[in-house]
Order: sequence, then C-alpha cells, then structure tokens
Amino acid sequence: MTTMTLPPSAGRPATEADRSRLVARLRNQATSAADLGSPMYATLLRGAATDVDLGGPCWRVMSGFADQPDSQALPLRFMAGVHRLVLRRHAPALAMHYPSVGGTAGLEGLWSTFLSTVANHAEELIELTGLPCQTNEVGRSAALGPGLAWLAAQHDLPLHHREIGTSAGLNLRWDAFRYGTTDGTSTWGPADSPVDLVGHWVDPPTDLPTTVEVASREGCDPNLLDPASQDDRETLTAAVWADMPARHGRLKGALALAEAIPATTTRAGAGEWLADVLPDRPDGLTVVSHSVVWRYVPTDEQDAVIRLLDDVGGSATASSPLVWLRLEPRPPAMVYDGTPYPLLATTWPGGETVELGVAQAHGQDLRWSPRPFVPDS
Repeated sequence: MTTMTLPPSAGRPATEADRSRLVARLRNQATSAADLGSPMYATLLRGAATDVDLGGPCWRVMSGFADQPDSQALPLRFMAGVHRLVLRRHAPALAMHYPSVGGTAGLEGLWSTFLSTVANHAEELIELTGLPCQTNEVGRSAALGPGLAWLAAQHDLPLHHREIGTSAGLNLRWDAFRYGTTDGTSTWGPADSPVDLVGHWVDPPTDLPTTVEVASREGCDPNLLDPASQDDRETLTAAVWADMPARHGRLKGALALAEAIPATTTRAGAGEWLADVLPDRPDGLTVVSHSVVWRYVPTDEQDAVIRLLDDVGGSATASSPLVWLRLEPRPPAMVYDGTPYPLLATTWPGGETVELGVAQAHGQDLRWSPRPFVPDS
C-alpha cells in the first residue's frame, strides 16, 4: 500500500519563528517521552531540540516542515523516520542502541550516533519525515475497552462499534485483549490473549459484563493501513518508541488478532464516513469511538462530526441508542501536558455526557470513576 506523503512548507523558507516553535515542540515531546516511560526518546528529542536550535542536521531534515501546525506531529514523524532506517537495517551503528531490533548499547554514545545517522541519511529522512503520523496504540484500549463493555452492559443490546481514526483497525478487536490490575485481583478478557494490558488499571472498572456481543466492527481513516501489509506493519512498528518492548509485544499480538477477527475499514475522513454509516445504522447500540485522534481532525470537520452526532442522536431510541466515546486531551490545549485524559461518553437519547474515568496518553493508569461530566471553565 502506498502512503501519501505530507507536503513540506508552502514554498517559503523556514523562519526563525518556525525554528523556535519547533525547538519548543521537540522539548515538549521529550517531556512526554520521559513521563510515558521512554528515557531513550526523551534523550534523543532533547538532543534534537538543541541541534535544531544550532541549525544542525536535525534542522536540515525538519526545516521544510517546520511551519506545519502541531496537529501534524512533526517530532513524532521525525523519530519514526529514523526508526524506519533502523528497521530497514540502513543504520547499523544506531541499531546497536535500539532495543526494537535487539540493540543493547543503551544511552552511552547514543546521541552522537543518532546525530551522525541523521547527517548521513538526511535526504532519505526528509522523505520519511514527510509520511503521516500513524500510531495504532493498542494500549489505549485499556480505557476504551472497559468503556465499551460498560456501555454494552448498561444497554443490554448488541454492540456495533464504529471507530474514526482507526489506522489499521487494531483497537476494533478490543474484546479479545486481556486487561487488569498489576496484582491481578481485577481482570477482564481472555486469559490467553496475545495482547496483555494487565497492569494498566489502577482503579479498576466495575459492573462489566463477562462477555460482550460485538455485532459489527467498522472504522475509517484518511491514511488507512492494512494490518496484512508488510509495508504498513513497518509503519506501525516505526511509530512505536524503540525502547518500549511491551508496546512492541502488544502491537505484534494485535496484528495477529487482526488476522483472526474480521473488521471492515474504509479509507475516508471522519465526517464523510460517519455521514454515510450513521443514518442507516443497524438496530442495537452504536458506539462511535476515537482515542488521541481529535487533534489531527481539521476544525471544520470536528464541527461537522459534532453536528452530525447530535442530529443523528436526535432520532436515537432506547432500542437503538447512539454513544460517542472518546479518550482525548482536555481542551483547550489538546496536547499532552502530563494531565490524564478523560474518558467521556455522550449518549443519545438525551445527549448527556458521563466521565467514566481518566487514563494516561497510552492508556495506562486507568482510574475508573463514572460521574457526570463537568467541562472545564
């Protein structure tokens, strides 16, 4: 499958203001990496920020994209591009430091090797950095999964799952994952699942059914990936931080489940796809979900999606309810700042919103506490 490359800046040279903004974005991403358990990426992103400030090789690679908005996730695309070099065995010295390919050299000498790699492969990295950000983080199902199961129990109806920003559709197979607390006192899902999310729950969910009847699974993404494609598997692997082996293991397990559990995915934007699938939705409970996707959806399309959900929700009934389930940063910043993300569910008829709990950006540290949602003032 061919993946569309994002265009560089619109024909003008990058400015000093562009460079300053990029330095700040790299440093912010470094903080996120440190908070989320990746000392390797925290080190590299801090180094890249300094190098961009000095006009070095990292700036050469990223300068053509530097005026793009935060929603284009340039720091993550850059890091995924370097990871692709490693996965393709184009950077053997750097691979010695990358656990994702068996590297054990650690942080000592990492930055200098990374910088040399960027300098030696700058032209290739400009092309790779132009690829869209694609992180199908299955860890987020640690929050979405119990949300979906809880909703199914509340309504006692067959569940029709519709996911926007589905990437490769891996989270559409959420009911085949294993969930639980670190001590194992509260678990849910098949004990032999290849996707192990035990340890992601801090305050575990309550009132979950033993099983859920998922009647249909569908998703959309403007940059849809095929879990059976080797090229697209590389795209997904490159986006997972190289020093987080548990995440790589979960990705491998989710790809195996995608082979076994059918789901329908469509290359389309959220607005056009929902306008097609929601008005004629089947009887039962329809849940539209997304996680860490909203920032990538243009503002006008966000508005269209919200209007559509409200309009379609106006015709929802007790036997055919509609729910909007999402795990996203709190507005207005809509970026990771260390604050847990709320898991929100808006249900029609009625249009009432409940905050089911909070979790971190990769779905970890779920604290389940259903209550009426009160927007931040």
